[in-house]
Amino acid sequence: MRAQEVPWQLKPSGDATKLWCFEETSPGPLLRIRKGQELAIKLENGISQPITLHWHGLRVANRFDGVGGLTEEPLAPGADREIRFTPRDAGTYWYRSMVPATAAEQTERGLYGVLVVDEEEPPAVDADLAIVLDDWALGDDNQIRPGFGRVEDVGSVGRLGNWLTVNSQAAPETFAIAPGGRIRLRLLNASNARPISLRFEKFAVEVIALDGQPAEPFPPARDTLALLPGNRADLILRCATEAGVSGNIVAVLGPGLPLLTIKTEGAPSPNVKAGDIKLPGNSLPEAIDLASALRADLVLEGGVAAGQPTPSEVSRIWRINGVAFTDARKPLFSTGEGKPVVLSFVNKTEFLQALHLHGHAARLLHALDDGWEPYWQDTIAVPAGRTVRIAFITEGAGKWMISSAILDRLGGGMATWFEVT
Repeated sequence: MRAQEVPWQLKPSGDATKLWCFEETSPGPLLRIRKGQELAIKLENGISQPITLHWHGLRVANRFDGVGGLTEEPLAPGADREIRFTPRDAGTYWYRSMVPATAAEQTERGLYGVLVVDEEEPPAVDADLAIVLDDWALGDDNQIRPGFGRVEDVGSVGRLGNWLTVNSQAAPETFAIAPGGRIRLRLLNASNARPISLRFEKFAVEVIALDGQPAEPFPPARDTLALLPGNRADLILRCATEAGVSGNIVAVLGPGLPLLTIKTEGAPSPNVKAGDIKLPGNSLPEAIDLASALRADLVLEGGVAAGQPTPSEVSRIWRINGVAFTDARKPLFSTGEGKPVVLSFVNKTEFLQALHLHGHAARLLHALDDGWEPYWQDTIAVPAGRTVRIAFITEGAGKWMISSAILDRLGGGMATWFEVT
């Protein structure tokens, strides 16, 4: 799988945009295997910067987590590397380069793709669609806007784009489905910084997995679903039983931006009377012993607030427990495998923070530590001025990163790491 510069038609008119892509396609090739099957890739670097492959959301051995400088040395321009492992979890994941100083630019330029690990017996659906949402910061010439690492972006909301695409194509995308059909929709927000809220019109919708891990099916509140950068959600959409009905998925931006239109046509679906879908669980614990858990606080600080002086070093704009990632020589904590951990994210900044827990899946705890939400996550929202707690069981010896999912902030220091021995 080769990383290289590729001209890609992001806008329907005007010049093609020069992207960095895997295998000359944007998003990169959809990698699809069945649970228990080995994934084997030869990674080739044809761009001007060192790269890695980080498997966002996958519980893999630490040596495959793909964090440049922490779990491996980045792959130099012109070099290649073989990667082979067997994912143990079914679900929807994604891959991208993860060199902290350049992850924002490489992702913004399109260096990512989707990995689907199918269940041993996938549920019966009329269509299984991977949908990648991204906003691109484009200039008048249709090229990626220069100026990565600007303090104004790194120190605030991040680099927001001005052109929202569906699978790197102009929205809306249109699909046809049999009346009464059901669609498994695998959604990914690949934006560098923009949370995206989606509204569903004329569908019956259930969420069946979040961040790759199966969940007890539930309908989105008020037919709306919010995705942080890096979040994935698997949905089942049940379409109208009559032909000629169009349902829409709309981004909640301004008056609403239609992203997908799905129209019923043809003969009725064989799944029109099929029962509800509940995915089989992956090998995650039924309970976490909170009473005996190792506990650690992560105090999130920094940013460029109104009226404050501009920081002189971009890589130290953000800090966790007073330390920017570039200075994080010691782990946040060190513990053995199979140990319960509770992390408290204390957001002392003026901004929503989004944190990605590498190599693990976590429960979002209730405010009083008296239970957790009925789903797992690896990318967690921490509102400004709030504290959010998660719990997980450690697994896989090595150095595991906790990084900002808003990639400009990652380059600005918003990351730390812990050690499993």
